[in-house]
Order: sequence, then structure tokens, then C-alpha cells
Amino acid sequence: MTHDPTANEIDSSLGKMSASSVSMAEPSVNRKPRRKLDLSGSESAIVDKTRAQIRELVDEVRQLGQGDCSRNDFYEGLLSRVVMALASVGGAVWVRDVEQATISLQCHVNLKQTTLSDSESARKTHGKLIDRVFQSGSATLVPPATGSASPDSGGNPTEHLLILGPVEVDGQVAAVIEIFQRSGAGPATQRGYQRFLSQICEITSEFLLRAKMRSLEDQQKTWRQLQRLVQSLHQRLDVNDTVYAIANEGRRLIDCDRVSVATMRGSRCAVKTVSGLDTIERRSDQVKTLGKLATAVVRSRKPLWFDGDTKDLPPQIERRVEEHVEKSHARMTAVIPLFRTEKTADSGDPFETPEHGPGKPVGALIVEQLNTASTTEQFQQRVEMVATHAQTALTNSIDHQSIFLLPLWKTIGKLSAQFQGSRLLRTLGVLGAIVALGAFLCLFPYQFALGARGSLVPEKQTEIYAKLDGVLTEIHVSNSGDTLVEQGQLLATMASSTLELRIGDLEGRIGQAKKELRFANDGKNSGADPEETKAYSFQAERARQTILNLQSELKVLLKDRDHLEVRAPTAGRIVNWQVRQNLLRRPVRFGQHLMTVVPPETQWLMELEMPERRLAHLTRAMKKSDELLVVSLALESWPGNEFEGQLISVDQKLDVYSDEGNAALVRVSFPNDSIPEELLLSGARVRAKVDCGTRPIGYALFYELIETVQSKWQFWF
Repeated sequence: MTHDPTANEIDSSLGKMSASSVSMAEPSVNRKPRRKLDLSGSESAIVDKTRAQIRELVDEVRQLGQGDCSRNDFYEGLLSRVVMALASVGGAVWVRDVEQATISLQCHVNLKQTTLSDSESARKTHGKLIDRVFQSGSATLVPPATGSASPDSGGNPTEHLLILGPVEVDGQVAAVIEIFQRSGAGPATQRGYQRFLSQICEITSEFLLRAKMRSLEDQQKTWRQLQRLVQSLHQRLDVNDTVYAIANEGRRLIDCDRVSVATMRGSRCAVKTVSGLDTIERRSDQVKTLGKLATAVVRSRKPLWFDGDTKDLPPQIERRVEEHVEKSHARMTAVIPLFRTEKTADSGDPFETPEHGPGKPVGALIVEQLNTASTTEQFQQRVEMVATHAQTALTNSIDHQSIFLLPLWKTIGKLSAQFQGSRLLRTLGVLGAIVALGAFLCLFPYQFALGARGSLVPEKQTEIYAKLDGVLTEIHVSNSGDTLVEQGQLLATMASSTLELRIGDLEGRIGQAKKELRFANDGKNSGADPEETKAYSFQAERARQTILNLQSELKVLLKDRDHLEVRAPTAGRIVNWQVRQNLLRRPVRFGQHLMTVVPPETQWLMELEMPERRLAHLTRAMKKSDELLVVSLALESWPGNEFEGQLISVDQKLDVYSDEGNAALVRVSFPNDSIPEELLLSGARVRAKVDCGTRPIGYALFYELIETVQSKWQFWF
């Protein structure tokens, strides 16, 4: 509405009113301080001021209707302002309950000052009048003291003028606004009253329509949340999934701060999940106190609604509540026991909620508010709604999970479903293919071969080691590793400063001993007295012995000097690569490997590294066969070419040679002429397969997988 036509129509009436006649009684239910119309001044000024105040009150009613307030607050604010604007005795708002088909008083202002409370017949007559307005849906002015003679027809038993305005929403009368006005006003003024109340009824109708739309939106939102909750609860029959859905989806439906679910573990409740958390720390104090509180409430079998007041709680619950609130700081806590549900009768309605008896408890629903302790009726209804669905879903999940050998029965059920209807032929075809494949893998013979890797080695080779410490000063062999040498040929020359110093020292000491010997011999031959001759003889003998000892030691060192020349112990080929870069002018130690000589006519062998896990198959095949096992070989330096050899020996010692772990060396002989001579290189890598007879093709292809499974499960049973 953009203007207020009521003010223009009641101008004449308001102008004739005196200040005393416009004063109003205080409504009993008004929540705000009452304002009074200020009618001081001249008559025209009073009318203008009254008109402005009426417009202001109408704007307040319109703003109140556009706000987000409850129906009770709106009716109380509207009624107090209308009574104020019309300077009436009082007023009332009547509403109809469509489901119960009853009319009830929603709110009122100064209803006790009327004569309705004086007699039962007056109330009955007035009730018929209100019912008639609800049925007709038209605004009505009822003069005072009418209809008292025949109360069944309805009328006005009071001494006041009744102004009745229906409030229509979607073509139906949802409420009736009744104003008790002082009598004596003229017809024009009364029509102004009626026009004004009609405008108020339109504002009320708009408010109720918006409230209905908000209610429908809230119901739609609640329905979607409930549908999501039910879908999540019954999507799976696992207890963990069910309690998780109850906590998280239930929190959205209830619109609270936290929802927890506890399940029975024996005679106690254990917190299973908390909304917003994937896992909970069960040893925390808050979880422990919450579990104890749930246990106490479930034992009492009555819901707990705690808002901070513990005076009416039993002692055992009061103690648990105080312990939990001290840890969680929750201002409101509700604990709803969940019991096993039993449906007593099948009505055929799939949406009918089953009846619940005093069954065995299965858990508890805990709802907490951290910022407020107050709860509304709608909040409690949502909590009870979630609890109703939660105990049904939790009961089904527990019953389902308690089935003996549940995974086996599920598997059998899935398999049996494949043999029904049109799936039968397809299933039989798949089973036939599986049986045929299994028979093929178990019966068809196939070559069973053991794979291994190794290297090419000569059957005979001579290693040359350093026989003393020194430095290699000269190398007399080729740097490419293909030098042919004869037995005794000089290969390298070494120098040892330590050896030369020791030889020089011995030669000096021998020379000194020889001087002493000559001096003693000269003294002995000089003809001195016998005592001096005896002394010179002893000195000469000692010098002679010293010379012999030093000469023996010098002989050994001179022999070691010969070892400074490294010579070939046998004829053959030097197979070392880049000898000069590796040895020339490098210090070497005694026993250090220098070179390798391979005789030219030696037989080359394959030295394979057979993993330990395959040795049992190898030894079993060797025992069964009277001949040497055949080995298929292939050089990595000569791909695409295979040749055969024979297994000649297996090392009885295991060692680690590669990433394969423990392995035994297996020697294989083969015709050397099957490989180009230039590829007969020591250390050349080779791949091999040892033929161990025939086995079923399935075992030959998957024997390592079978043995791995056997080794893992061997000590399980």
C-alpha cells in the first residue's frame, strides 16, 4: 500500500473527538511501552496530528509484517497499534485450526474489560458471531447488545461496537481481527473504522502469505535434509557408515553445533563418532565423560534435556552431566536413548513409522549447543525425528552385521543371482570357459625352464699379483687388453725405494764388517802376545759371522729385486683393459692384482648366478635326468642369437652376487666356436634358461607366484 485512505474517511470523526475520548486503555499483552496520541492544540491541528500518527502506526504495522518475526509477535504488535490508532477499548485476534476445525484466541488486548467473561451465554453468542465471519469471509460492523435474545444465531452481547475484519490467505479465512470500539460514533466514522481495519487485514494477509511461503520453504528444506538423511542411513548396512551418517547428516537437519553417536558395548555406551571428525581419540577425557553420560541416560531409559539447570536431575545423571560440561563447555546437551525397533503390524504403508516398544538399547544420540542453552519446539521435534530414524537404521545395521559368516553368504547370494533369468546362459558360458582354461593350465605339458643371468669366464686363467710393495714405472703390454705374451716375457717394471735403501744399507754394513775382519787378521798375524792374539781371533770370527749373516740377508733382498720385473708366468693373452691408465706410476701393495693371462687355447665357460629360490627345482631335475641338463644361452652383446650348452657343476656355497639375493654359481660348458672369437671376452653378460623337463603350463608360467603365496601362507594355519 502506498497511501492510507482510511485517514481521509475518519477525519471528521477524529476532529470531533476530544482528547479525553481518544485516550486508550493499556493492552495486557503489549511488550513495548505504550504511546498516547497527542491531541493538544486546535481542532484542525489535532486532526492533522492524529492523521500523521495513524499513518505512522500503519507504517509500523507494515514494517512489522515485512520483518522476520513470529506470528504471535506480529499479532501482538499489530493489535496494540490498531487499538491505539482507533482509540478503542480492546481487541482480539482469532485463528482457525484447519486440521481440528476449531477456532481459538491467538492474542487480545483488554478482553477482560468487555462483558464476554460475565456469562457462558455471552461467550457462546460471541463465538457464533466469530464463526459466521470465518464462514462468510466479509468484514462486519456489529452494533452493541445485538443477538443476546437468541444466542444460537450469534451476535454482539457486549456494550461496544464490534469491528470484525477477516484475514484471507489463498482464498480461505485464516484469522479474524476483532476491535471493541466505543459506541456512539456516526456512520461515516464507523465506515472509516471498517476501511482502516480492512487495510490492516490486507497487511496481515500479506504477512501470513509471506509466513506461509517461509514455512513452505523451511518445510521443503527440512524435507530435502530428511531425504538426504534417510538415503545416507539406509545406503549401507555397515555400523560405522550408519553412525557416521547419523552424526553428520543429522547435524545438518537439526542445525546444531555438534552431534555424537554412541553404541552399546556390553552394558556401557562407547562414543562411536562425532560430527565433523573422521576419527576420534577414544582416550580423551571429553570422549570418556560423554560415554559415561550416555551410559547413565540409557540406563534411565528417558531422554535428557540439559540447559544448565541440574536441580531436577537424578544424582547419577547430574554427576555425569557436570563432568562432561566441565570438559566440553556445552551450554545445552540432549541425550536421546536409542532402542531396538520392532514393527508390530504391517499396514502396507512404506512410509509409516514403525512402533517402538521398550526394546533393548542400541545406543544414544547426543546433541550439543555451544553458544545457546535455549531450545525451541521445532528444534526438539527435529532431534526426535533424527532419533527415530537413527534407531531404526542402527538396529538394522547391527542385526545385519551380526549375521554369522556374513561375507560368505553375500558372496553366495551374488553368485546365485547370476544363475537366474537371462543370466543363466551367460554364467554357464563363463563357467565353461573358466573350467576349460583351468583344465588347459593343469593338463597341457610345457617346457619348464629356470632363468638365470651370468657372465663369460675362461676355464683356465692365471692371475698376476704384486710380490712386494712398489711403484710401476714401466708397462710393456698393450693398453687395449689383447697382448699375446710368451712365458717369462717382461710385462712391467717396478721400483721400490725402500728395497734399494735396505740393499744399500746391507752393502755398507758388509763393507764395514770386512774392514773389521782385515784389522783383526792383521793384529793376529803381527806376533803379539798370546792374549792379544786370542782377542784378535775372537774379533775376526765375529766379523766373519756378521759378514755371512749380512750376505744372506742381502741375497734375499737381491732376489726380491728380481721381483721388480713382472714377467708372464705362462703364455697367453693379457685381457686387462687400459692397463697403463690403471697401473702406470701408481703405487701397488703386496698381493695386489695386476694382470690376468688367459691361455690362447683355453675353454670358455658360462658362470650363471642361480637364485636360491630356484635351486630346489634345479637339483630335482639333475637327479631325475641321467644326462647333463641342456641350457639355452644368449649373449647380451649378441642379441637374437641363441646357442646351447650343458650344465656341468653347481657350487655348494651360496653368496650374494647381484640384486637377486643369495645365489649359487652354476657352470655351463658350450661349443666355443658357436660364438665369434671377438666376443669371447671375460665378463661378457649372458642370459640363460636351464631346461628342467616338462610341467603343466599353468605351473611353468606361474610357479614363482604359487611359491610366493605358499611361503606367505605356510605358517598362517
